[in-house]
Amino acid sequence: RPLLADPEWPNKVYAGKVEKIRPCIGCQEGCLNEFVEAGHPQCAVNPRSSFESQMPENPPLAEKSRAIAVIGAGPGGVIAAVTAAKRGHKVTLFEKTNDIGGRIVAGSIAAIKYDVENYREYLVREVSQAQAEYGLEYRPNTLSDADSLKAGGYDVIITAAGTKDAVPPIEGIREATNIVQAADLFCHPEKLGKAKKIVIVGGGVVGCEMAQWLAYEYNREVTVVEMLNYFMEGVCTANRGHLLHALKRKNVKLLNMSKVVNISPAGITIEQNHDKNVPNPYNSWSPILPENIQNPMAPKIGEDWHKETIPADLVVLAAGGRPDDSLYYKALKNRSAAEIYNIGDSFSPGRIQEAVRAAYRLGISI
Repeated sequence: RPLLADPEWPNKVYAGKVEKIRPCIGCQEGCLNEFVEAGHPQCAVNPRSSFESQMPENPPLAEKSRAIAVIGAGPGGVIAAVTAAKRGHKVTLFEKTNDIGGRIVAGSIAAIKYDVENYREYLVREVSQAQAEYGLEYRPNTLSDADSLKAGGYDVIITAAGTKDAVPPIEGIREATNIVQAADLFCHPEKLGKAKKIVIVGGGVVGCEMAQWLAYEYNREVTVVEMLNYFMEGVCTANRGHLLHALKRKNVKLLNMSKVVNISPAGITIEQNHDKNVPNPYNSWSPILPENIQNPMAPKIGEDWHKETIPADLVVLAAGGRPDDSLYYKALKNRSAAEIYNIGDSFSPGRIQEAVRAAYRLGISI
């Protein structure tokens, strides 16, 4: 897998240029999971894997240097900015925070996510190298708006602003004071305070990684509530099974087919389907079939809903996000540049793989 991420891995090691290696993040989404979904080997961090004939390793210099503004220093923004800068464009990379990495800043906090932190540090080095060698201008702690971008006289604007945290329409959620978003808690663990009983709303990969982090690194009592039949639906089978096994070992309570109907100071009230055919949430050995494959032997799940209240000192929202595309549409309306593109999570929330590939394709084509 590291050779999919960086085919020059052995040569860089031999030459003593380890810091230039593009690290594998261990996601297994592009390599292993592609086989599960009848695809072919790819790589989340290397957009050229299996597309070498379409994407040159060293794109030619642009025929005409253009002024490009890239908004957002997550994986998509960084790859687009660095790729364009290497081709001779005059690129300015804007980031509203002081950190490079976007969502993977929060996604690299847990000890088990050290591979992602390696990649985030790689992105930092890529920006630093592009500043020194290709004239990339990096502006952290800078908010961008349609008017200032138009005044900057850019030929091209690329928005890669990421997502906004979703707030589910749950009764009492707006009034509750014991609520925190998962990404916020990862970055600010002090917000955990003295809370012992934690309930996580959302059993996707973020919610389950949050549960693992709280249970193993902070020894908290954790419950995860998920509306769907399965936890981490769509996540690579190997990673999903490993994480479910780890959560079971720490007695994390997993409640699938459960809907949160109310949040109050006493905790959260849920409605859970207790039908005998509801899938066992701790089943870590049986893979989830892709959506386009029907299993005629699958037992039919009935309706047997029960309501209960779960005590919670703290409620963590891990309900996903929606595209933060407001700047993109404002820039379009304002005609802030002749060409305006929207990539990564601000186009459609996804994985590193989709953001990086879209960014590289755009970077070599402008």
